Amino acid sequence: MSTLKLKAAFSASQMRNYRLAFGLTGAAAVGGSAWLFRDLADLSQWWLKTDRHDVFETFRNRHKIAVGSTAAAVVNSAIFFKTRCVPMPAYAAINGTYLFMLFSGYINPEIMMRPRNHNALYVPSSDALNLLKREETVIVTKMENGNHKAFPDSQVLRPHVAQIGKTDDDKQVIMTYCGLTNLGMAFEIHQKDVELVPLTQLENNLILMDKSSGHVGQQINGIDETAMLEMIGGKTYQETKRRRTDEEMSKLKGSEFGKEIPTWRMKLGDFVRTYPEGEVFINDYKMFPAGIMRPVKTVYDKLMDYIFEFSVYLQATNPNPVFPTLENIDPRLPPKEQVFGFNVGDDYVAITENFVRDSSNGVRNMTVGGEHIVASYDKDHGSLGIWKCPSTKPVKQTVDIHGHINGKGQPLERVSTVKAGAFWCVFATFFPQTSVNPEN
Repeated sequence: MSTLKLKAAFSASQMRNYRLAFGLTGAAAVGGSAWLFRDLADLSQWWLKTDRHDVFETFRNRHKIAVGSTAAAVVNSAIFFKTRCVPMPAYAAINGTYLFMLFSGYINPEIMMRPRNHNALYVPSSDALNLLKREETVIVTKMENGNHKAFPDSQVLRPHVAQIGKTDDDKQVIMTYCGLTNLGMAFEIHQKDVELVPLTQLENNLILMDKSSGHVGQQINGIDETAMLEMIGGKTYQETKRRRTDEEMSKLKGSEFGKEIPTWRMKLGDFVRTYPEGEVFINDYKMFPAGIMRPVKTVYDKLMDYIFEFSVYLQATNPNPVFPTLENIDPRLPPKEQVFGFNVGDDYVAITENFVRDSSNGVRNMTVGGEHIVASYDKDHGSLGIWKCPSTKPVKQTVDIHGHINGKGQPLERVSTVKAGAFWCVFATFFPQTSVNPEN
């Protein structure tokens, strides 16, 4: 039946009622999807500063919101096709907006950063340079068996989470990555049933979710904030925004996702030369796309790769954060200065590579949390290391990448809490108590 005949079949008062119902259901559909878009879509944070408590609460209720919004959209469509009470462009605008925001806030976060908790792909060091450039930066960590694994920034950018392996007592070890913070952090997960997956970002840092429990927390803090909120009897996730003191954390056992494992940075070519027995993580859906077998998936992944890489490029090359969601920018260093931030207990320190390299023999001694710490730049391997020193006697010679002072003696132990190469503006946001480039 034509639009004119449909309109003629209804009285003027009926048509007004249908338009009102169409408007209300359209508003409900768009409003619900906008709610999800505002709090759960990365795209919205280019312009909006979202309250972190709202984000976590919206995530907890996301299925209910999506169902309500979709039900309203279905009724809205039924009214339109039954009555044609508004022009087609109006219907298309309302429902097109609903679909876009529902996809961005509800569907896309589940698929754009598909983690590799079970099927992480690694290639031997000897093969890595056939796939990647030797100048590419990698985050390196080591398993209990001594096997070194490297995670190129370009490869771990999209999955955000990849399994490194398992410990001797069957605990999983994972790498988490946030391109906006320029940070890779490795964790030994405490509980066997925990499976961390990427959710979204807040304050330019990754939000992780435990798939088994639905608990959420910030990567840079390594905290299960849902568990912490329950333990402290809090009312809002604003109360879990910052990591608490060591004494408080000791009373909140079970509120951490896991134990932080040492990580450091170097170039891929140096990794291959230094650790010929090592392995390099490869993002399979970036490097080996499905192609013509799954054309929609291939096009989608290429589009996501472009968006992520462009966002990270903007973050690295602009003086201010791409996502304008940081409350205060600490002026002690340029916002995008890459720092090696760490803590010993409640004593937090951030040092820059130049601070270490410009010193005698590329070595800096400092006392952090009552412990003697040595920061040393190994120019032969292109890597900055931060080490615990059992002696209070200052170290004056280079500590190499293996922890040997001047290439000799027993290796020093790496500080496990180092956030290697993190952007200063993000690190300082979460650890404002940090001292910068301290000199003893």
